[in-house]
Amino acid sequence: MKEKKYSWIILCSFWVCFCFLQPLRAEKRVKQGDDIVSVIRHGVRNDGSVIGTELNELVVKSYGKTLYFPAGTYNLSEPIVLPYDYTKNVNIVFDKNALIKTDLPLEALLKIGYSEMSTPDVTHRRFSYIEGGMFDCYNVENGIMVNGLKQLVSLKSISLFKGRNTHIRISVTDDFRGTGSSDTKIDNVTIQGISSNEEVYGIYIDAACCDCKISNTFIYSTKYGLVTKSAGHILNNLHILSMHTTGGLDLGVNGFRSTEGIRVEADGFFIFNEVYYDTVDRGIVVAADKNPTLILDKNIFYSYLSNFGTSFLYRDHEATTPFQVKMSGCIIEVAKQGYRIFDVSPEAIRKDVEGDFSFMNCAVRNAHLLSPFDFSLMQRMKGKKGDVLLVPKQDMADSQSMDSSQWHVLGAVLASPYRNLLRLDLAKDCILELDLSFAGSEPEINSKMIKGEDQSSFQIGYVIKGEYCILLLRTCHGMLSPVVGDVLGSSYFLSTPSKDRCYGPEDYGIDQEQIVLL
Repeated sequence: MKEKKYSWIILCSFWVCFCFLQPLRAEKRVKQGDDIVSVIRHGVRNDGSVIGTELNELVVKSYGKTLYFPAGTYNLSEPIVLPYDYTKNVNIVFDKNALIKTDLPLEALLKIGYSEMSTPDVTHRRFSYIEGGMFDCYNVENGIMVNGLKQLVSLKSISLFKGRNTHIRISVTDDFRGTGSSDTKIDNVTIQGISSNEEVYGIYIDAACCDCKISNTFIYSTKYGLVTKSAGHILNNLHILSMHTTGGLDLGVNGFRSTEGIRVEADGFFIFNEVYYDTVDRGIVVAADKNPTLILDKNIFYSYLSNFGTSFLYRDHEATTPFQVKMSGCIIEVAKQGYRIFDVSPEAIRKDVEGDFSFMNCAVRNAHLLSPFDFSLMQRMKGKKGDVLLVPKQDMADSQSMDSSQWHVLGAVLASPYRNLLRLDLAKDCILELDLSFAGSEPEINSKMIKGEDQSSFQIGYVIKGEYCILLLRTCHGMLSPVVGDVLGSSYFLSTPSKDRCYGPEDYGIDQEQIVLL
């Protein structure tokens, strides 16, 4: 029994020593060398008591070194301010359990590049690293501020939360000119705002702060995930979720109706790869006066809420100048009737003779909920000889072929100065060509029967609705399964949203009395 008792005492002693030494060992691993400075060894308290000027005084004494913040609570009375001068870089490593907060209303918790505003040689740029830590942004206007003039700032493995305004802001000062490229790198960062129903920003990038790289980042509970007024940014593996409130305004299922994933307020190019827009009302919003180039690869739109979501990409319809959007490998899950993938001015599409808009190799779930005037429907015809209008089901009793006596929509043609030549394969022995010119008023349509003896077995009609000429078909007897082909490949023909149902005049907001018979 004595041996067991002593064994138990030895085991407990070993466990106490292990628990006590682990933090010291962690600190020892970080502070190898004289260039690593542990802030608690220089009078900075991590017990939640208010920190005065001693922290920024330590920053001034630590130029060219790295400050290490062990686990604990750092209650600031003023922002931590790091220098601009590359030769005086101060890097920071926060323990993953280091909490940075303030009980006072401050401009920011951390300001990078806002002191020592000069540099002897800009060719000696080098990364300034900030890693780790939990930033409680409740009482500040900005969690972390980066001076965009200081290039090559790296923010990594950081958590920012409870912000009421902006969590990460990259902007320039007026002290002197920079190159216009900030090259800020944000990686493995988590942002949690106070509410998606309030004016809360995840990341805000101002003008003259180009070429940022954002990767492996999760932004939620913000009204705006990312807002940028500069270009050249590359995003990879970004998740934006708006269906949350974490202490702010909660409107229930009626909330989140004006949330935006990414707002682009700049010309220039952008690459968005593997961006997930999760229960966001508008995925991407482009400012009305800007004409960017957007390369969107493997983007996803999904909604946890039913009857939610306005559009994937939106620009005010008053803006008519063309811009470029290249979508490939994307997944769009539509959750609301009338949803648009491309919610932009018809005039911008009409001027797209270069093929600046593309929607290739993408998957659309619940396509029947799409607006029948969504411009992504034009892309189905691009590079194809034809598009099957309906897919008949295996059970002929439940066939989706067009029945007789009813008018069915074939699709719509957007008004343009270009001629459209559509080929209608209506049946095995019935093929028709429609030579159509529609500039916005009455269309000029010439039809020619290529194959078929009984020309009275069907009727073709049209209805003008705004910018669109809607084509309709009615059979007089029998069943038809049409295939529509764009012979000229002008891509101004919008097919019907889904192939598993017939579309009637009511689906396009018209009635049969408006139909003009050819």
